[in-house]
Amino acid sequence: MVSHSIIEPLSSIWWIGLGSSLIIIVLALLFFKNLSSALKAKSSKLLSTSFILVYLITTITAIQSGSWNIHDNLPLHLCRISFFISIIVLLTQKQWMYEWTLYLAIPSGFHSMLTPELTMGWNNWYLFDYYFVHGALIFVPLYLTIVMGMRARANAWKHTFYRLQLAVLLILPLNFVIDSNYMYLKAKPIVENPLLIGDWPFYILFLELIVLIHILIIHKLSPKK
Repeated sequence: MVSHSIIEPLSSIWWIGLGSSLIIIVLALLFFKNLSSALKAKSSKLLSTSFILVYLITTITAIQSGSWNIHDNLPLHLCRISFFISIIVLLTQKQWMYEWTLYLAIPSGFHSMLTPELTMGWNNWYLFDYYFVHGALIFVPLYLTIVMGMRARANAWKHTFYRLQLAVLLILPLNFVIDSNYMYLKAKPIVENPLLIGDWPFYILFLELIVLIHILIIHKLSPKK
């Protein structure tokens, strides 16, 4: 397995990564908001294509360096799952995928940028990829809401939470089969995070509660159909 690297909170690189990501997200939303309807449709395809390109470059980089392996590089972390859903929903505007990104991608992307753990190791591209991917998780649901006018359904928060449990039930045993730690269901991440309380499996139950709280807050604040 690849040695994971962390970015120390409040370090200069932490501030640069977080600050630049949030600024780019705001500027991009302002830019796309003022486009015509025809250009907005084209921009969705362009965004999706750029996300695919970044993923391919990251995968090729890992393969060429000899660091690619099934323990670290399958797209089975919550953020990577949400990243792929973001790619698809930009093209299809599938309702349940939008709701997944709204309720799950935003908090997972934001918390990942607050306590960064680079699961593929450390180099300049992986650092860019980390902030690109997690920034995209925040950007896409905001883009779909603000720019494209999508709205969540009244009971979407419940269905999204149920879908997350399905992913947990599939990935948890897989971690023990292939000796991986996707979605951090086998061991805690190495970052210092006050939300990681207790040992396995109790920290997972607490994280489930935290996720549900985030979902309910977003549900309360977001516009509905």
